Amino acid sequence: FFDLQAVNSGANRPKDVPERPVRKVAVLGAGMMGAGIAYSCAKAGIDVVLKDVSTEAAAKGKAYSEKLLAKALSRGRTTEAKRDELLARITPTGDPADLAGCDAVIEAVFE
Repeated sequence: FFDLQAVNSGANRPKDVPERPVRKVAVLGAGMMGAGIAYSCAKAGIDVVLKDVSTEAAAKGKAYSEKLLAKALSRGRTTEAKRDELLARITPTGDPADLAGCDAVIEAVFE
């Protein structure tokens, strides 16, 4: 609780580093952890580049979000428009060059 308050207040943030919004993140690894992180980021309105060893492997990670959203849609917890908007935020790739322009990189590679 106290650590979260300190983070949210910016008390420990270096004074000479300006704040900047995170609009696009790269998630390295499209397994269960990476797929979940990608879904959470996209749900928060952040564009995601989901990188794995191949585009096909990364697409499997995006399929996790598709599955979650299909379930939410069937239960009336989301709309088709919101589902499509969220899925459009996740870009699966196998090409490291697609990570250009990301504000942050999250490593979730299987070890």
